[in-house]
Amino acid sequence: MIVEKIRGIKPGPCEYETVYEDAPFRLHRFRGEVGHKTPVLVNYAFINRPYVLDLHRDVSVIRLLLEARLGVWMIDWGYPSLADRHLRIEDYVNFIDTCVGKVGEHTGADKVTLWGYCLGSTLSVIYASLHPEKVRNLVVQTPPINFSTQNTLALWARSIDPEKVSRALFNATGDFLNLAFLLVDPVRLVIGKYQSLLDSLEDEKSVKDFFYMDHWIFDSPAVAGKVYEEYITRWYQRNEVMEGRFTVGGRKVDLGRVRMPLLVLAAARDHITPPESVLPFFEAVPSQDKKMLLSDKGHIGLTVSRSSHAKIWPEAIRWVVERSD
Repeated sequence: MIVEKIRGIKPGPCEYETVYEDAPFRLHRFRGEVGHKTPVLVNYAFINRPYVLDLHRDVSVIRLLLEARLGVWMIDWGYPSLADRHLRIEDYVNFIDTCVGKVGEHTGADKVTLWGYCLGSTLSVIYASLHPEKVRNLVVQTPPINFSTQNTLALWARSIDPEKVSRALFNATGDFLNLAFLLVDPVRLVIGKYQSLLDSLEDEKSVKDFFYMDHWIFDSPAVAGKVYEEYITRWYQRNEVMEGRFTVGGRKVDLGRVRMPLLVLAAARDHITPPESVLPFFEAVPSQDKKMLLSDKGHIGLTVSRSSHAKIWPEAIRWVVERSD
């Protein structure tokens, strides 16, 4: 059976080494031939694992970046433990700065292409505003910057008390967060996906994609309790980043400082960051070199669907390469 052939598969085919660690955070460097001056620093969301960008060879964005001879580095936010429950968003932003410095030490580059995905985009935009002199290009994928939307997840986030969650759980556990995401669209995300698996059991590619994705979905780290409180309260409920009221270490985050080349990757069927939440951010940024690419997939399908790899990623990689020397 196809399922038997796929059993035991592991994600992450591209080789990397960990060059720096400040538990639970890590900085990885992918192995590959580098032919461009500006390295790419990938910053995924802290609510899932970053290897979704390197799920398997057929749909690996990391592989595409390496094949374009870009130097690729990745921030791994790890698995916060109870000892990490007092971490703050400021600690995450400061670690990005540490990573930019480490990348510079290894490569000699004074700037990076900062590539944020999901809540990693939020952190990346914050960092680019605070340290524009260190970011040559900014790429943000399905970026939740404007949280003033009416999609189900945003409505749910605005209705809860995150302090009660952190008091009860200390950290927002992976199981708790997964349940919240599944309840956004339970028929499609729970029943529909398994029906799709049954319908495609004779298609090895489809079954392979399903098992890799299912492994990733349920490999869910906790979110540090204080970070959970902050991003729900200050981002979802108050929309502070978009409205220019978010501060880090006493410094205000100003989207007007995001003037470097900007590439926005959005997804038409994104139930977490719908296009209508992306456009206000895109329009507010004063960069004179900015572009948006729209996939017809969803929040994760933009990365792992084979059609996106045929239609979206060649243009996105080309955009980065043209601005990397």
